[in-house]
Amino acid sequence: MTDPLPLEINRRAPVQRIHLGDGQSWVDLCPGFVPKAQELFETTLATTQWKQSEVWRFDHYVEERRLGARLRADSLSEGLLKDVLTQTSMHLEMAYRARLSGVAAILYRSGEDFQGLHADTGMTWLDDTLIAILVLGEPRPFRLRARSGIQGQAGPEPQADDVVLHPGHGDLFVMGGRCQRDWLHAVPAYETENQRISLTWRWSSKRGKPDTSPRRSDGKHYSDRPRVRGTRSRPATA
Repeated sequence: MTDPLPLEINRRAPVQRIHLGDGQSWVDLCPGFVPKAQELFETTLATTQWKQSEVWRFDHYVEERRLGARLRADSLSEGLLKDVLTQTSMHLEMAYRARLSGVAAILYRSGEDFQGLHADTGMTWLDDTLIAILVLGEPRPFRLRARSGIQGQAGPEPQADDVVLHPGHGDLFVMGGRCQRDWLHAVPAYETENQRISLTWRWSSKRGKPDTSPRRSDGKHYSDRPRVRGTRSRPATA
């Protein structure tokens, strides 16, 4: 008989549910989900083939202020990273009765790297979604802001009604319900020289009205011509 793999996640870590707004959106926060968080951070940082994405804006490409990668557990060598990805996927499926897809990795090289306010509208059906994020490295603010009351472009300045989390060092959190329909989220710029990695899984029930608003990743142009360019990426050095 083959011995079962040792658990590299803490399935008994406490979970706090934070209800947002009218309660149709929520966040589950699970501190200390990965006990070997520092080792996992170092392994992920060193072994991942990071890429620099560029987005077409008006008449030229602009580098995103972070690096990214796609990770698949079945294509990784045996070790801590493979075990954590596999076990986290299984844990999420059992906990939420849904099979989440992943894993998208993002590296914030310092506090100068950031992600502005946005929703993950690329999932199209936003009435019932799950986005699970495992955070490694430096704890940084993760800001949530209700769409209601926002006029025009959502600015980066903090607002009194923002919900701010500070996940890091192996914490897991899950945004659920109508969070992508009714709320925006961001990792704002922050005073630190330390690095942060997020590993993200996603799921949509594909129920409700599809989102048809312009995507944040769509190329923007001075003319009314259809979009001919979007995003592109190239290898990067972390």
